[in-house]
Amino acid sequence: MIKFLNFILLIGVSLGVFFYVSAQETPVLTATLHSETSPAKSISAGAQNVDVARITLTASGGDVYLNGIYVSTDVAGGLSNFTNIFIYDTYDSSLLGYYPNQSSDPDRVQFSSNVIIGLGMSKTYLVRASLSSSAAGNVRVGFRGFTYPTQAEPSLSDVPIYGNVMTLPGAILTPTPTPIPIATPTPSPQPTASPSLVETPASRGFITLAALDLKEGDTLSAAGSDLPAGEAGDPDIYIANEWGYKRLFLNPVIFGFYGHLGGFSAVKNTSSTTRDTLVTSGLFRNCETNDPKVYGVETTGEDTGILHWVNTTGDQAVADDPEFFKKVFCINTSEFNWYSKGSIYTSVNQVPTYSR
Repeated sequence: MIKFLNFILLIGVSLGVFFYVSAQETPVLTATLHSETSPAKSISAGAQNVDVARITLTASGGDVYLNGIYVSTDVAGGLSNFTNIFIYDTYDSSLLGYYPNQSSDPDRVQFSSNVIIGLGMSKTYLVRASLSSSAAGNVRVGFRGFTYPTQAEPSLSDVPIYGNVMTLPGAILTPTPTPIPIATPTPSPQPTASPSLVETPASRGFITLAALDLKEGDTLSAAGSDLPAGEAGDPDIYIANEWGYKRLFLNPVIFGFYGHLGGFSAVKNTSSTTRDTLVTSGLFRNCETNDPKVYGVETTGEDTGILHWVNTTGDQAVADDPEFFKKVFCINTSEFNWYSKGSIYTSVNQVPTYSR
C-alpha cells in the first residue's frame, strides 16, 4: 500500500511539473504607433534628422531582451531614399544606432548594449531620417523585425509596423549657394582633407570599445598612470561613443551639466594609448531640444570655446567626411547655452581639430 501511494505521489509531482512547464507563457512583443508619432507630411529636399515615426514596444507574458532593430519601409527599395535613419530612446534621448550599419546587414540597427523590456512595460523609440538627394515618392518608415541576445525569442504582434506617409521631394537639383555677406570676418577654412586621409578610429587601430575595456558612455581620462614618475599627464576628461570617437568636456562647469554620468569619481583612468586610439570630435547637436543643426566647437583658450553652426547639407557633409554622422555628439541645453555662438561654417572641414 505504501509503495502504491508513493507511486501516486510520484506521478502527481511529475504531472505537476509538466503542467507548470506547460503553463509557461512565451513572451509577446507588441508594436504600436505612439500618439505623438509624426503625422503624414511632405519633407523638403535636403532635410536632415526629420521625425518620421514614434513606435512603442510592449512586453507581455514575460521579459523581452533586444539587441537590435531592423529598419524598413513599406515600399521595395524604400531605404535608398535615406542617407541615414536614426533610432533614439525617448526616455533619455540617447542614440541607439543608425542605418546604414557598416556591415553585410546594413538595415540592422545594432545596439551597443542589450535592452530589456520588462513584463508589462513599454519602451518608445523615435525614428528620424535624413534624405538622399534622389529621394522621391511616398514612403512609410518603421520596423520589420528585431535581433535578440538570447535564444528566447518572443512572439511578435503587429510587426512589421510603419509610421505615417512621408511625401518625398523628388530629384531636385541643388543650386550652388550664394555666399551671404556678414559684418564680422569669417575664420579661414582649414585645408580640405581628402576622405582617404581623414584620420579615423580604424586608422588608429580601433576595433571595439570592449577591446579597450570601455563601453559607450564611459567617461575617461589619461591622467598619467602610464607615464614616468614626475611627468604630468593629461587632465582632460572625455566621453566615448561606440564608433571609436570621443568628445572633450572643455571645463569642469560643462562636465557638471551631466550629473547622470556619476561625476569625477566615475571617470576611468586609462592609458594615453587608449585615449589616443579614440579620435576626438568637435561636432555637437542639442538633442534635448531635438535641434537638427550640427555645431562645431572652436576652443579659444584652456577652458573656453565658441560654437559655429555647420551650415551644409548631409550629403555634402558625408562627401567631405564619410564618418561625419558617427562624430556628432549629443549635448544638453545647459551646455549649448554656455557657449558663445560664432560665425557660420559652410563646410565640415572648417571645424578645428582639438589638441592640447
